[in-house]
Amino acid sequence: MNLLFHLSQFNIGGGEMSTLRLLHALQQRGARITLVLTEGGGTLEKRLDPAIEVIHLRPGKRSSNPLVRVLRGVWGVLSALRLAFRRYDGAAVGMTGAPTWVVRHVTRAPAKLHFIRNDLSQMGKRNDIEKRIGRNLNTFTGFVCVSDVARRSLVAAVPEAADKAHVIYNILNPGEMRARAQAGRDPFPPRRNGALRIASVCRLHEKAKGLTRMTQVARRLVDAGVDFDWFVLGDGPDRDHIEAEIAARDLSRHVHLLGRIENPFPAYAHSDLVAMLSNYEGLCGVVNEAKIMGKPVVATRVSGVDEQLVHGETGLIAEQDADSIFDAMHKLMTDDTLRETLANDRLPAALLDDAHKLDMIEMLFFGKVSK
Repeated sequence: MNLLFHLSQFNIGGGEMSTLRLLHALQQRGARITLVLTEGGGTLEKRLDPAIEVIHLRPGKRSSNPLVRVLRGVWGVLSALRLAFRRYDGAAVGMTGAPTWVVRHVTRAPAKLHFIRNDLSQMGKRNDIEKRIGRNLNTFTGFVCVSDVARRSLVAAVPEAADKAHVIYNILNPGEMRARAQAGRDPFPPRRNGALRIASVCRLHEKAKGLTRMTQVARRLVDAGVDFDWFVLGDGPDRDHIEAEIAARDLSRHVHLLGRIENPFPAYAHSDLVAMLSNYEGLCGVVNEAKIMGKPVVATRVSGVDEQLVHGETGLIAEQDADSIFDAMHKLMTDDTLRETLANDRLPAALLDDAHKLDMIEMLFFGKVSK
C-alpha cells in the first residue's frame, strides 16, 4: 500500500502518539507512508521511522505578521499541489479538527478516511466541525472512530455518516510499551517512607485537564492525613497557573511538576497508582498505557472510559466533580487490598487486538468493509 496521512503538526499528544503507532504498524506490514504536516517542527517528528516521507507544507515558524502569514499560506498551497502528480492507494485526515483540503482536493486516492478521535459533542468549535463533515461527507469513503462514543457522537451530528462510520480502537503495541518501561530509569526522586507515588501524564491545560481541581483534591488528601508524592508529567500553556495553585495551597512537598518526559513508561512502572482527571478526552491513551503497565487507575468519567475500565475491577471511575474524585482517590490510597486488586493489566479484548485493528484499516483503504 502507498498511503498518505495529513495532520496539522506532529507534537506530543494522545492523538499524535496513536498516529505514530499506527504509521509504524502499517509500515511493518509493508506500507509506504507519506506524512504531510501543515506545520513542521513538532516534537514527535524525531520518533518517526526514517523511511516515512515527511512533507512540510509551510516553511519556517508561525508569525503574527499578516504578510508573513499570507506568504506562508500561499507557499503551503503551492507545496501541496505537488502531491497532485502522485497517486496513492489511500489517504487519511489523521485528527478530528485537522484541515481536510489536502486529502479532499489535492490527493489522488480511491479511498479517503477521516479519523474521529473525539466525542464531537464535547469539542470546541463543535458546530464548525460537524458542518464541515456534513458538507464533505461524499468525499470520504470511511470514518475511523477510535471509540464507540466517538462513533455515536458522529452519527448524532451527521446521521448520513452512519454507514461509513467504523469503530477501530487505537493501536497500542503493548510489547513496545513494556520494553520502553524496562529501558528507562526511575524518573522520580528517592521514595519517601510511607508516601505513595501518584503519576499523572497530561498536558498542562486547565480547561481540558482540570488542573485547579487536581490541586483542590490534593489539598484535601493532605488534610485527610494521606502522605503522597504526586508527579505530573507534561508541559503546556497553563504551567504558571498550576504552579500558582500549588503554592497557594501549600502543596510543594506533595505535588511535583516534572515537565515533558519523552518516555513516560518508567514513570508508570515506578508509581503506585495513576490518576487521569481530565474534564474531557477522546479515548484516553493514559488509561490504556497505565493498565498495560499493570497499574491501579482513578479516571474521571470522560468519553470512552467505560470502554476501557470496569469500575471496581480494573480501575475506579469518578464523576466529574471534586468530591467524587477525592472519594475515589482516598479510597484507593488508603485501601492496600483494593490497590492490589486493581493492579492488573486487564483491558477489553477489542482494545488489545492490534492485528484486527490493522486488518480493518487496510480493508477500509481497499473499500472492502461493509456495514
